[in-house]
Amino acid sequence: MRRRKANLRHGESTEGMPAAMTLSNIRFMREKRVILDELNWTVAPREIAAVVGPNGCGKSTLLRLIAGYLWPVKGSVSLLGHRLGEYPISDLRERTGIVEATAVYPFDDTMTALDVVCSGYFSTLTISYVRPTRDQWEHSRHVLEQVALGDHAKQPFLTLSTGQRMRALIARALVKKPELVLLDEPTAGLDLPARETVLATLQRLHETGSPSIVTVTHHLEELLPGTSNVLLLGANGMMVATGSPRDVLTDKHMTSAYRWPIQVVCRHGRYHAHVDPQSWPELLASR
Repeated sequence: MRRRKANLRHGESTEGMPAAMTLSNIRFMREKRVILDELNWTVAPREIAAVVGPNGCGKSTLLRLIAGYLWPVKGSVSLLGHRLGEYPISDLRERTGIVEATAVYPFDDTMTALDVVCSGYFSTLTISYVRPTRDQWEHSRHVLEQVALGDHAKQPFLTLSTGQRMRALIARALVKKPELVLLDEPTAGLDLPARETVLATLQRLHETGSPSIVTVTHHLEELLPGTSNVLLLGANGMMVATGSPRDVLTDKHMTSAYRWPIQVVCRHGRYHAHVDPQSWPELLASR
């Protein structure tokens, strides 16, 4: 497959920098059931990467392995040049941001959007017992403006729309200027305008900053336009293909991963997948 290049701003280079993340011969099991197996994947510094695959294939599990919340039974995970288990995980988490759309964030009811963003400095669900500095408040406000929520800084977080909450959580993950950002289905459940707003926000943040981004999704249209590295998982938790979107997101690979006759089209740099309705009767009969 073609050699990938990280998404860099003009004049930037990744020469001499360690990979943002490397998976080596990963196997993960839960209750004697293999969830992920034989995974090898590398994400370069400042690259936008994605994990794609059907429901239940282990995408979210993989993201939590990368973050060090789960451990493989075989293989190793290296994060920002350090192998997990051989370097303080707390230090690596300081350099990594993670947002899980399906996770529950039980923030205090009284917290504003700005409070939520600032809580990212302390990895807490409240700021009642911490004392943010003036610089931390100012930077939190700046990041909130970067995700187009500056006018909502004083609004209670619980009254924000679903899309606005997601952007606030992304700002929370970015407040400590992480080198790697992990996003688990960041546009899940959003309508079209909200989805595109979140994607546009992430794309702009990447262009104005320099973190590596790994996003998980099973909808190709939710991939960031700047995505240059895709890991496609099959229903059995094994890798179907890895490489550039052009090489990975093909009819053949997607059909193999989803076990349905999928057709893929690319328009204006955005990928879309669909199944021909004429095949529905045969597909339903086979299931």
